[in-house]
Amino acid sequence: MSSFREKQDATNIDKFFPNFSPFERAISYPYPAPDYSFSFYKGSFVKDICHKLDNRIPILSVGSNRSPYQLKRKFTLNEDISVTTATLYDSDIVYSASISAYGSVPATQWPCEGVSVNLNVLWLKEDQLNKMHLTEGLGIAYDFVKLKLETVKIKDFEYKKDIYGYVSVPGILPFQDKFPKRLSSISGQNIKLNDLSEINALKYMQDTYGSKSINLNEWLNKIINEKEYRFSILQNLRSKAIKPKNPNWKIIQATTKGELIV
Repeated sequence: MSSFREKQDATNIDKFFPNFSPFERAISYPYPAPDYSFSFYKGSFVKDICHKLDNRIPILSVGSNRSPYQLKRKFTLNEDISVTTATLYDSDIVYSASISAYGSVPATQWPCEGVSVNLNVLWLKEDQLNKMHLTEGLGIAYDFVKLKLETVKIKDFEYKKDIYGYVSVPGILPFQDKFPKRLSSISGQNIKLNDLSEINALKYMQDTYGSKSINLNEWLNKIINEKEYRFSILQNLRSKAIKPKNPNWKIIQATTKGELIV
C-alpha cells in the first residue's frame, strides 16, 4: 500500500490536489482523475482499495466526482472513501445546461449507443451518500438515478448489483448545431459526438447567454459572486435545455438531511 505522502508519489500532489485560483477552478473542471482505483485512508491518498465495499452504495462519477481534488473538497482526506475504475457503456459524458456556483459548466450522462467511456465508481456509506446528495443539489441541479443494468462495468472485480448516479435535472446544453458536446478531458471509445474543452464551453456560454462586454475572467467572477445573476443565467439555460428521449436510467426519489452544500 503506497501512501500519497511517500516520496515516489510526490509528483501527484500538484496533479491531483492543485491549489487553484477561483478562475482556474472554473476552467479546469472536471479536474484530473487517476486511471487506477484509489482510497482516502487515514488522512492520505492511497493507490489501492483500502476499505471493505460490502454494504456501500456504488455511485458512478461522470464529472468532478471522478477527481481526488473534488472528493477532498467534499469529504476531506480523513473520510474512508474508495473509488474503483469503471467503464460506462452506451452513453457519453456531455455538458449540462447549467453553471455551478464556482463557475464551471458541469457534466451529465447522455445516451449514445455503442460508445464506452472511462470513468470510476465511488463507494459510499449512507451518511456519505446524504452529503453527496447535498453537494449535488438533489432535485435542483441533479436527479439521483439507478443506472440500467450492464451499462457499467467495474474493472477490478465482477459486480452485478445496481449502480447509481446523478443526471442533470434540466438536461443537456445544446450548442450551435443543437447537439450536445462531450467533455474533451474524458476519454472513451467509439466516440460519436464532437468534444469541447471546459474553457471553450464557458466561452460559448458567455457569448450566448452572458455578456460580451467583459472578459471571461470578469464574467466568471460575476457568476461566482452575484447569485441573482447566476440564477438568471440558469433560468435561461433551462429554457433551452434538451432531455434524452430514451434514458439509460431511472430516477430514484431520495430525501436529504441538512442544507445544500456549494
